[in-house]
Amino acid sequence: MIKIVLVAAATLGMVVGETTRAPQTPATPATTATAAAGEFVWHDLVIHDPAASRTFYGSLFGWTFQAAKGVEPNYTIIKQDGYPIGGIVKAADAETVPQWLSYVMVSDVDRAIEGFKESGGRVYRGPLDVRKDLRIAVVGDAQGAPLGLANRGPATRAAKVPPINRWLWMEYVALDPAPALTFYSRVLGYTSEVLETRQGRSYHLLKTDRPRAGLFGTLWKREASLWLPYVRVDDADAMATRATALGGRVVLAPSADTRNGSLAIVLDPAGAPLALQEFPFERNARR
Repeated sequence: MIKIVLVAAATLGMVVGETTRAPQTPATPATTATAAAGEFVWHDLVIHDPAASRTFYGSLFGWTFQAAKGVEPNYTIIKQDGYPIGGIVKAADAETVPQWLSYVMVSDVDRAIEGFKESGGRVYRGPLDVRKDLRIAVVGDAQGAPLGLANRGPATRAAKVPPINRWLWMEYVALDPAPALTFYSRVLGYTSEVLETRQGRSYHLLKTDRPRAGLFGTLWKREASLWLPYVRVDDADAMATRATALGGRVVLAPSADTRNGSLAIVLDPAGAPLALQEFPFERNARR
């Protein structure tokens, strides 16, 4: 059983408006709106050696780090070009699996928790009021994938393609795709459609008011499903090579058969998965 801690998401409210836009969706002008249910808004790295992670991600993406107060002690804010994009928290014990924990907006944290429990998931920690307008929890689904839940009020968000080395997209890597689709339709209200099928594998697009994430069957051996965050990069090949040189491992190398060679999936030195994606990934749009 994967163990997880509730991270110090007090800073989540600072960036809840930063849009993660589907690679299939073109950019639109900036808007002011309530952060929508189903929108991924924050990412925390749960890790045993934060210092080593700072070295790896700082060298890979040029991210910088700032100590901050929060729910967990010794919480670190991750910044890209001075903008807070996530955090790092030290794992509580040796049994905690290194991973990126992503937070999704829900209309009611308590109701979402009950939905997870009724559908075969579990609650790892929470719910907790981080501040008067921010309530969070950490849950796991029926296939063992951890997920953060958050609810807060209006935020100004820039609906745009993110800069290089910021979060671009989310995907669910499923041990069993069919029940995962049913689960998230029930607990988060996602609708889905098959975007493409190749070599017997289907890629599903998860949507609320617009595309929010993708879902596909796992491409490498895992004990549980996971939510996989994507970082926009300018060269997937070069970044995968750099990640390997820094102690990481490539589990999906760029290939002409997958988005024209624009995608790599890597594990950081501790084993936390992360996707590296060029955008746009159409070859004639990038070259």
